[in-house]
Amino acid sequence: MWSIDLVRRRMVAASRGRRDRRALVLVETDGHGQRVARCCARARKAGVTTGMTLAHARALMPIDGVRLEPFEPERDDAALRSLARWAMRFSPVVAVDPPDGLLLDITGCDRLFGGDRRLVARVGEALDRLGFAHRVAAGPTFGVAWAVARFGGQARAVVADDGATEAMRPLPIASLRVADETVEALDEVGVTRVGEVLALPRSTLPSRFGAELLLRIDQALGSAIETIEPVRPSLPVSVERVFDGPATQAEAIELAAHELLGELCEKLARRESGARRVTLELDRSDLGPLALTVTLSRASRDAGHLWALLRPRLERADHGFGVERVMLQAWPIERLAHEQISRWHEGPRDQEAELGRLLDTLVNRLGQRGVTRASVVQTHVPERACRRVAATGAGTSPGVRTDEVEAPPRPPLLLTPAEKISVTALTPDGPPRRIGWSGGQSEVTASLGPERIAGEWWRRGEPTRDYFAVQDDRGRWLWVYHELETGRWFLHGRWS
Repeated sequence: MWSIDLVRRRMVAASRGRRDRRALVLVETDGHGQRVARCCARARKAGVTTGMTLAHARALMPIDGVRLEPFEPERDDAALRSLARWAMRFSPVVAVDPPDGLLLDITGCDRLFGGDRRLVARVGEALDRLGFAHRVAAGPTFGVAWAVARFGGQARAVVADDGATEAMRPLPIASLRVADETVEALDEVGVTRVGEVLALPRSTLPSRFGAELLLRIDQALGSAIETIEPVRPSLPVSVERVFDGPATQAEAIELAAHELLGELCEKLARRESGARRVTLELDRSDLGPLALTVTLSRASRDAGHLWALLRPRLERADHGFGVERVMLQAWPIERLAHEQISRWHEGPRDQEAELGRLLDTLVNRLGQRGVTRASVVQTHVPERACRRVAATGAGTSPGVRTDEVEAPPRPPLLLTPAEKISVTALTPDGPPRRIGWSGGQSEVTASLGPERIAGEWWRRGEPTRDYFAVQDDRGRWLWVYHELETGRWFLHGRWS
């Protein structure tokens, strides 16, 4: 049995290939304001602690030396489960230990890696490559491995089968995984170490400190059974057909693939799911396997739509001297909501489904980079409010829901970069009266504003802008802004 204690390292900025040297602080909002939910080692060194107000944390660190991110426990839980599936390369039985740990049953696995110490070293090296600060411990029980990983003196430790008691003695009471009330009750009578608890009469412990204390002691020392709930990864949905010999006729291969696609869609229907990616694999007699993959913008089990995407690729495939096996695999898959079926098919057309089919067709013909769409970004700076992403990828940035985004009045056409213009105004900070742009002058007949937009505080040197929506004497509505620090005017967008 063993335990891994994971501590998320500070995030690394991919831009310009440089490591982000700022401290990372995860912030949550409650009824009392914004508080620190998690922080990295650099922030803790500066005095930041969990539960501290954000204002207090900022006062302890320079304004350009901290990076703030929202605390999203759901995403952390999903990431921990993803890491548990990754850890199944070391053991088939892996369970998550929220909020930041993994439990692995390595019974019999040590022989494959040359012993517990080599296995612990292999895991530690793999976690280093992933960018996690970690502590790894192996022991005869989950309890002793958990305690040594979190409270032991070594980052990578191995406890012998007969060394559980000696390993637990110097550790604090919290290493027994008991409630905080039990730890405080024992501390009031001067008991702070596990060895001191073991010296007390067992018969007096349940009545004074609860039955949980004895259970945790027995689980750590191996006198009581402890089970874990392992992560069970979802397997891809697949169907296959093996020919008696290499099939050389394209019609036979195409017919087999078409029939298999119908079987695959039936399996997806029984699971009430749809596929986001479908792979057709051909095992050729004289060449290596050939994989033909189509990616979908939304989960689907429509056999007609999937065949329309796969068939052109199959027709262009090189069959070599024959195909011995055809396999279809759907992964990943997603649950699909039930839909009411009309008897006479006179209901409203599903425009979203039709758009998805169009995107799938364009992407599989032009490639992922050839078809993109706008993705919402959580920022108030207009030119950074969206970015281009693949049409079949996620539609928004992490943590941003499009149904929660309140779109401010913005022109449909933004100029990148903004064009410098000449402006005549009655007052230095007032609305423009005359605009010089594209070699001509025009009078302003209407004006709305100003709307002040400051630069993002973590980007140093960004000016503050005052935006005006103005209409010139030609009837054009323009979006112009004035930089307060430099006094320059720019045209940033226009309404059609």
